[in-house]
Amino acid sequence: MSRLHEYRGVSRLKVIRMMQVYFVMTVSKRLPYCIIFGLIYFVTIKGDDCTTNRTDAGAIYIRQLKEAIDLAACRLVDAVTYIDYDVTDGEEFDFIVIGAGSAGCVVANRLSENPDWRVLLLEAGGDPDITSEIPRFFGAAINTDFDWHFLTQPEPTNCLGMVNGSCIWPAGKFIGGSSTMNSMLYVRGNPKDYDHWEFLGNPGWSYKYMLHYFKKSEDLRSKEVEMNEKAWFYHGKGGYLKIESYGGNIDFYTDLLSSGFNELGLQYLTDINADRHEGLFKIQGTLNHSRRCSTAKAFLHNFQSRPNLKTCKNSLVVKILINNNKIARGVQIKKNGKIITAFAKKEVILSAGTVNSAKLLILSGIGPRKHLEDLGINVIMDLKVGYNLQDHIVVRGMIVSLNVDIQSNDTVDDTFQFLVHSRGNLSRIRFLHLLGFIKTVQAEYPNIQFYFWYFAKNSIESFRQSLVSVGYNDDIINAVLDINSRNNILYIFPLLQRPASRGRILLRSTDPEDYPLIYPGYFTQESDITELLEAIQFTNFLTNTEALKQFEAKVEKIDIPACNQFTFQSESYWRCNMAQMATPSYHQVGSCPMGPIENGWSVVDPQLRVHNITGLRVIDASIMPTITSGNTNAPVIAIAEKGSDLVKQCWKEK
Repeated sequence: MSRLHEYRGVSRLKVIRMMQVYFVMTVSKRLPYCIIFGLIYFVTIKGDDCTTNRTDAGAIYIRQLKEAIDLAACRLVDAVTYIDYDVTDGEEFDFIVIGAGSAGCVVANRLSENPDWRVLLLEAGGDPDITSEIPRFFGAAINTDFDWHFLTQPEPTNCLGMVNGSCIWPAGKFIGGSSTMNSMLYVRGNPKDYDHWEFLGNPGWSYKYMLHYFKKSEDLRSKEVEMNEKAWFYHGKGGYLKIESYGGNIDFYTDLLSSGFNELGLQYLTDINADRHEGLFKIQGTLNHSRRCSTAKAFLHNFQSRPNLKTCKNSLVVKILINNNKIARGVQIKKNGKIITAFAKKEVILSAGTVNSAKLLILSGIGPRKHLEDLGINVIMDLKVGYNLQDHIVVRGMIVSLNVDIQSNDTVDDTFQFLVHSRGNLSRIRFLHLLGFIKTVQAEYPNIQFYFWYFAKNSIESFRQSLVSVGYNDDIINAVLDINSRNNILYIFPLLQRPASRGRILLRSTDPEDYPLIYPGYFTQESDITELLEAIQFTNFLTNTEALKQFEAKVEKIDIPACNQFTFQSESYWRCNMAQMATPSYHQVGSCPMGPIENGWSVVDPQLRVHNITGLRVIDASIMPTITSGNTNAPVIAIAEKGSDLVKQCWKEK
């Protein structure tokens, strides 16, 4: 039942008071004080005391304004509220889906379309909070209770400028998973990514098949994209996932960067998800009227009334139950301190994400034999679970100073505009709504992606927050802030889209609540470094275009103690800079890769069934044999759409 129904019969004054308390308790931990003030200001009850009994036109207008704000605030609460189901010990379902994240919400929705199938969706976390609805504060859940708090293990090639030499790996621990905390960018990747999957022995996974599933989910609402001649060949209308182009006051930056790219022979385009993949592009996002459209919002929230779909929150799956005949029969769940068992008559489906899906398979006896034996876990199936780990690596050491000052402050008016009209600064992500894509010399197709982030001179507080959230140590943070104290800066992040380096996930112990050991393997292959060096050189060329030179653009040296021995802009300097400052993009994939069993490295077959185990599939980012060329949320949703159809087809045939 909608949370709004709870307010029927309750006085508006009480509703507003409830909202005021809710806002203070849930938002204050994650928002700047100016925004907290704005939210409280607009749900304050003081106005009712002095205007309630007045009948003049001004008082009526004020009351109408308060009512509009009240309704908008209640809708925000409703948007992040999900019904919890209490599973009884021994209860049976047709399908059990583990993880209500980017993939799991899609799978649960599609399977429950069959009213004869009873579906249980398990989520280790609870409801999101209101902050997750606001694009401006994407990533605010990092290092909170909504985050799994994964950390990489120290390695000599990467994350050296981070606290304790470890990179953070945020992952959403609430309904919607990482689709509720990410930057909402909708980038499908390159068609050749999927053709390569099929080449690796996965029939049915080439782009011509995957395009259908991208379109199936999609409800395109971008007027700019719709104007393209081939828009409806590449895009869908009427799906659950709302896709909009980010709006915002970025005309200056669009002109600046598009002019710079044009000087280098690259065009400005409006659709990265069509037939052009090189140049400068305006970003599309998973947005519904400029608010976050997570997979939970798209595939779960409006379908909670289905009697055959049950969502169980704050429920940690500790083991998949597999019998001696290698048949998955159910799961053990820890909820409220108790262990209960739920059974699946047809299948258990793992959609827990790259880290947790691998972890849960190993805990359940499926993984590398030696690792299982070292942990004292009974070996059910010897598979390369945890290997093939991949992530996009982002170089954050390229800071360009500009003699331009365009500031955008978060104000009380911004809060009102977002709350009532879904527009204004809070409806925009912090970095510029533009992405660049280029191809290095050795690449067959674009393999470098660029983010652009502008900070006005002396944006110390907001800049520090962003640097701390990444995990940098004090030396790095102070060096970057020192540059910003003197300059307006354009922060340019090259991202390597198809790294050759691979990592691995291991268990630390058999305790299901213990953190796993994550060895990301960044920069363990020389080709990754050389391609990023070429990306840095492109950034130097961009800085030296006439478009940027007119604003006195200059690449600034960051005072990194470990790198000061090297000449600035030398190859040695940039190699050192990367090892110190490059960060994960939080696009981890590949720990349970898809492929034929004969290849020796795959965990699931092209139907996403775990090799030689009956009734167990993996449907999430972990099944990617190779990472896609761009942000991974859109591909994961398409994987979930296709995986759901594979399950349906299997049981239709049976």
